Amino acid sequence: MAINAAIVGLGWWGKHLLRQMEESEALRFTAAVGSRDAHRQAADAHGLPFTTDLESVLGDDTIQMVVLTTPHALHAQQVMKAAAHGKHVFCEKPLALTVDDALKCAEACEKAGVRLGLGHERRFESAMVEAREWIARGALGSIVHAEASFSHDKLANVPTENWRFTDTDLAPLPMTATGIHLSDLLLDMLGDVTEVYAASPRRDAGAVSRSLSLHLRFASGATGYVSSILETPLYMRLAVFGTAGWLEVRNLAHPDARGSSIVTVRSANGSERSTWHDWNDSVRANLESFCHAVANDAPYPISIHQMVRNVAVMAAAAESLRSARPIDLTTW
Repeated sequence: MAINAAIVGLGWWGKHLLRQMEESEALRFTAAVGSRDAHRQAADAHGLPFTTDLESVLGDDTIQMVVLTTPHALHAQQVMKAAAHGKHVFCEKPLALTVDDALKCAEACEKAGVRLGLGHERRFESAMVEAREWIARGALGSIVHAEASFSHDKLANVPTENWRFTDTDLAPLPMTATGIHLSDLLLDMLGDVTEVYAASPRRDAGAVSRSLSLHLRFASGATGYVSSILETPLYMRLAVFGTAGWLEVRNLAHPDARGSSIVTVRSANGSERSTWHDWNDSVRANLESFCHAVANDAPYPISIHQMVRNVAVMAAAAESLRSARPIDLTTW
């Protein structure tokens, strides 16, 4: 039986989720909440009751879950409010802008006995699933380094008045846009991050940077690198280097374009193999995985610990940019 859910936020991503989940047997949107009456058209297109009053939806006993696709500065408050009303919560990334707020979200959900899911759909790309399996079974040996890049120009011309440019002192724009997806992948595949050093290209004074280089150290001793650039043509790559081989994932098109991906693995004996992956709906796979966890009291692939630690990586990146020094996360 499908879970009844309300979608909160009807911007670009909210509309995308409405389209992607329209034929899902695991989730059924039964209400839509917008921030202004102009959003009503999106709800009408999917036959959904529309309101700008979040409280009225949270008070509706027929709604079991809330899906948040709102500006990131609102996430923590809305997660805690939904949990207080006994609703399971699926929140778009980032979960919060500070570690303290991320912990409060986790505590609110635990106290209310509801589940918390997060919009890190890149974990559910079939190519990334294969990459994780290679690492998990030790086929690459001991992992010594990983590199992840996710760059595009979709936001190159977004005006600075847009909500994405708010709170960039707490959460750098390239992290909230794409970088946080990559740090999530690396946290999942390589384990906890213990040190973060961030740098951005020097541009006009006072301008919000659309590029970020993030250097990571993991508890295992391995190192990592994340690159996010929001003003260059598409480039998507994950590479993991181990003592017994290396692995590379290349996305040949942005996930929105439903393009293929290729996984290449080279072993220490010189053998090399490549696997092509057709596009799969990772957004829907993530949401349906969460619905399965809710309906069956089953594990959800993104742990609460990983959710909070990823916010810590983002917050440490902001602190590193301010201080121009590495940030030790072992005490966070």
